[in-house]
Amino acid sequence: MKSLKEQFLQLEQQLMLYRKRDFTAYLSEDFKEFGSSGGIMDKNFLLENVTEQGFDKVYYDVTDFEALLLADDIVQTRFITTNLTNGKQQNRSSLWRKENGTWRIFFHQGTPAAN
Repeated sequence: MKSLKEQFLQLEQQLMLYRKRDFTAYLSEDFKEFGSSGGIMDKNFLLENVTEQGFDKVYYDVTDFEALLLADDIVQTRFITTNLTNGKQQNRSSLWRKENGTWRIFFHQGTPAAN
């Protein structure tokens, strides 16, 4: 059985492939993201802007990953990503909620990291 950290690292990296099927399955209906660009995005916006095939690999290196069980059905993830194409780093945090037996992300924030 996977640890909480392993389980949520896999979920976060799966979403980094930007595939429509993953966003449909794992983004809660009330999902909201405060992006590092300053934009605010919801599930519908993201579904309109991802493709069926997504990317063939994750273009981020993930470090300092933590998964914290806040309640029986709420997990917070905190981590740093480094974009492998431009070297930019972001501090990231997500909130996941168990909905009908499936973990779904309902909030995400990415903030540029001070280098």
